[in-house]
Amino acid sequence: MSTSVSPIPAGREDAPPTPIPVAGDSLRARTERFWLPALAILVVLGIWEIVAQINGLGIWVQYISNPIDAAKAGWNMATSGELWHNTTGSLEAFVIGFAISAAIGVPLGLLMGWSRIARELLDPPINFLNATPRLALLPVIVVWLGIGLKSTIVVVVLDAVIPVVFNAMAGVRDVDVRLVQTARSFGASKPELFRKILLPASTPAIITGIRLAVARGVLGVIVAELYVSTAGIGHLIQTYGQAFRVNQVVFLVILVAVFGQLLNLALQKFERRFESWRGV
Repeated sequence: MSTSVSPIPAGREDAPPTPIPVAGDSLRARTERFWLPALAILVVLGIWEIVAQINGLGIWVQYISNPIDAAKAGWNMATSGELWHNTTGSLEAFVIGFAISAAIGVPLGLLMGWSRIARELLDPPINFLNATPRLALLPVIVVWLGIGLKSTIVVVVLDAVIPVVFNAMAGVRDVDVRLVQTARSFGASKPELFRKILLPASTPAIITGIRLAVARGVLGVIVAELYVSTAGIGHLIQTYGQAFRVNQVVFLVILVAVFGQLLNLALQKFERRFESWRGV
């Protein structure tokens, strides 16, 4: 009895093998995400130190900072308690202002994405506010609220709420129309359509808007404290800047940048949890 042999499908013998995921690739990617930024920071610090040691730049040497002197200045401010006192004031203004921005911006953006009437009604004043320099509003804010925490919070809200509104609105408007049509064909009501389709689909865009608002909020705190506050990191920058104490100013600027970057990285990691929710 002859044994029948199943023919090999055409092209099957030449088909490339299915790639097998390697666990080391993920480890290597995580390692590169850590070491490459660290290497970039070290290179910048090295260039900074070299430039600070050059005397032929046409700049007074005593007004050029370097990494070691800036770190010493930061340590002195930290041990004296001055840094902690002013940092807590800035953090309080940022947290309150950022929370208000999210609480206002997310519902407002969702409403503008959901309703054409609301979008046409609210889009002009929001764009007008976005185009208005915040410094031009500071005198009015001081007259209304005085110098202090309230004025700083208002500036943070004016800066941070705009990207939240625009991204939430874009998230709703960019939802796949086929999803909406399918839900309607199955008899979904408007509240169900919003709760089960539009809100989940727009969540990644909302988180992106919140992440973009972080930088705007941090900038708003510093700008407000430069002009309308008697405490905070921005006030320290202004005080030390007027006294030409460059090491303290450089350290405070780096501190603000590091805070903003760490918060941005945390939100990026949180945002990646919702990558699968994005439309393809």
